[in-house]
Amino acid sequence: MPRAERPAVGDGFDGGGRVLYAACALSQFLVAAGASVVTTMGPALREANGLRASWLPWAVLVYVLALGLLVLPLRLLIRRTRPLPVLILGLWLFVQSSVALTLVSGAPAFLAFRAVQGAGAAALTATALALVLALDLDLDGQRPDRLLLVWSAVVVAGFGTGLAAGAVVGADWRWALWANVPLTATAGIPLVRLLRSTRRRDKAVGAGAGSFGGGGDGVGVGQGEEAQDAAA
Repeated sequence: MPRAERPAVGDGFDGGGRVLYAACALSQFLVAAGASVVTTMGPALREANGLRASWLPWAVLVYVLALGLLVLPLRLLIRRTRPLPVLILGLWLFVQSSVALTLVSGAPAFLAFRAVQGAGAAALTATALALVLALDLDLDGQRPDRLLLVWSAVVVAGFGTGLAAGAVVGADWRWALWANVPLTATAGIPLVRLLRSTRRRDKAVGAGAGSFGGGGDGVGVGQGEEAQDAAA
C-alpha cells in the first residue's frame, strides 16, 4: 500500500501512538530483564530456594523455553481473536509469578513459577508484536527502521539491566522481583486503557468501524495486517 494511503500510527488511538509504542517497548524491557535477572543473584537466591549452583541455569532455561514455545501460538490466537484478553493474561501471569517467586521455597516450586513467568512474558511479547506490527510504525515521519532499532536497543538494555540488578541486590534479591509489579503496571495500564477506549469507540459507531478494521477492540490486528499485505 502506498505510504500516503496508510493510516498514521496514532490515528487508531486518538493520538496515542507514542504512548502505545513506549508501553510496548517497556513491556519488552521487562521481558528481557526477567530472563537474565536470576543469573547473577548469587548465593542468597540459591540458599532461599534450595537451588544448587548447577541448577541455576535451569531457572533461566525454563523461562526462555516457556517464552519461546508459547509466543507463536499466542500470536496466532491474537490474529484470530483480540489482543486485549491475551494482554491481560500476560500482565496477570507475569506479576503474580514475580510475587510468587519471592514467597515460595524449594527448587521445584521456584522453577515452576519461573516457567509461569515465561508464559506471561510470552503473552506480553505476542501482544506487543501484534500491536506494533499492525500499525505503520511511522511516528511524525520518523523512519520505521529507526524505530525498530530503538526497539532492539530497549530489549538489549533490558537484558543488561537484569544482569546488573541481579548482581547488585545480593541478599535483597526479592526486591528485584517485586520491582516487576509497578513496572509491569506502568507498561500495562496504558495499553489496556488504549485498547478499551478504542473498543468502546468502535461499539459506539457500529461493528467494523475501527480505524484498523474491527477486531472487537478497535485494533483488528489479524485483519489489518492481512489487508495491508494484500494491498502492498
